[in-house]
Amino acid sequence: MRSMLSTRRIPLAPQSSSSAPAPMGWWTLALILVAAIGCGRPAEVTGRVTLDGEPVPAGVVTFTPVGGGPSGYGAITPDGRYSVQTGSKNGVPPGDYRVTVAANALPSEGVPTGPGQLSDGIAPLITPARYADPAETPLRATLVSGTQELPLDLTSQ
Repeated sequence: MRSMLSTRRIPLAPQSSSSAPAPMGWWTLALILVAAIGCGRPAEVTGRVTLDGEPVPAGVVTFTPVGGGPSGYGAITPDGRYSVQTGSKNGVPPGDYRVTVAANALPSEGVPTGPGQLSDGIAPLITPARYADPAETPLRATLVSGTQELPLDLTSQ
């Protein structure tokens, strides 16, 4: 029984007598590669959070994209340092962000915690509430691909 498929080869692209692509083809390919490499690299952000010049010892820094999309976050360490990640990956996509900081007093004797079943054990904010609200925060950042340091100097006033 004879196959209905043809074994004739059909060229996928027009063939030319020259084996080198036209110069415009190389430039187009180079631009596509540069764009693809640049777009895939996140903005890796680290920094230090201070309140009136003193390190904030605990809390969370959140980067909320202005145009929508997933937020990045970073836990504040006892020396005030933070490093932003999105999900389980370091960094955030480049772009414009509103930055919020929410830091609670460290649990200790004499620090009252919130009442109620869901808030037991939560100490009050030590950072002004305006820094914890994405609509009110004065903190903004325009992030680019690559590593960058972004200190967050908060004030009580």
